[in-house]
Amino acid sequence: MYFLKRNFKTIILYILSFGVVGTIAALLLVSNTYNYEEYYSVSEPLSTTQEDELSIQLNQSVNSHFDYKVASLDYSSESQYLQLTIDEASSEELSTIKSQFNEILDNSNISYSENIDTTISADGQSLHKTIVIVLSLIIGLFLGVIHAVMDKRIRTDEDVDYYLDQKTIGIF
Repeated sequence: MYFLKRNFKTIILYILSFGVVGTIAALLLVSNTYNYEEYYSVSEPLSTTQEDELSIQLNQSVNSHFDYKVASLDYSSESQYLQLTIDEASSEELSTIKSQFNEILDNSNISYSENIDTTISADGQSLHKTIVIVLSLIIGLFLGVIHAVMDKRIRTDEDVDYYLDQKTIGIF
């Protein structure tokens, strides 16, 4: 118990220091990605040829810039809704992809109204950030305890009493 009493501040300082460093590292290293879904109402039904052309243009202008398929397109002929789905993209990429898709629709002479229903959800990167922060706190605890164990200095009269089992007469 004396160990914790003597070294509590040192251990807490290490934990807090590494916690701050871990939090900054988590914010800078683990990127925020979002999943985006938007529905467009189309005034006239799309033919399968138009739907295929839109998908091809989307793949050429958007998906060709990424290593994986980011944007996909679905069309419901019953409700005449066109669904744009974007997976794992940053906020900047979302706005770029959305404007590129609006350009594709404008160039295809399809009359539409956007923002019928929009869903934006954060991807599961918070788990990775939490892991980085918790690991940095554990490393801080571990290093704080190691530093405290290796600190053999006698700093107070309580240290003299505890380690040497002697009473102190005076302190300089």
